[in-house]
Amino acid sequence: MQRAPKPLEIVVYQDVLCAWCYVADRRLEIVRGELGATVRWISRPFALRLKEATPSPQELEEWVQQMERAQREPEGRDLAKDLWLSADPPRSSVPALAALEAARLQGAEAVSQLARCMQRAALQHGLNVARPDVTLELASSIGLDMNRFLAAWQSPQTRQLVLEEHRLASTRGVKGVPTLVIGGR
Repeated sequence: MQRAPKPLEIVVYQDVLCAWCYVADRRLEIVRGELGATVRWISRPFALRLKEATPSPQELEEWVQQMERAQREPEGRDLAKDLWLSADPPRSSVPALAALEAARLQGAEAVSQLARCMQRAALQHGLNVARPDVTLELASSIGLDMNRFLAAWQSPQTRQLVLEEHRLASTRGVKGVPTLVIGGR
């Protein structure tokens, strides 16, 4: 009797504010379906806006340019630049990524649903998903246990986890997102 081979592990570093992560997620959906149980997918945070600071005009222009390029891809047609043109652009990615880590305590499906919901809200509808009121609304809309979610999300350890993951990913050579680490490489 032969054992089934151990699934290949693929780690996907991403940021919900990244248009290219949005495009990659749509493309990877197809791959996930084709590869099924032969691959174990792990989503990890990598904040593109690590520091809490108002984006400079140059940073905003760079985000808008990235969005425009991603819009040219078939999977990016629904993207909108509104988030980066609004009076309330995200100051940091960390709060949104901490929300995903808090949702992780309620299972992989909870993380996946919240990530998708946050991407749509930010990148299609221009909502600042790093704002607490927006994050709580989105978490509630997908049916998370809000007491558990809120306790984990507000924990300093959760934000520290996102920062530590960024540090570790950087030491592994991750410089931007989306980045895939396949089989440890």
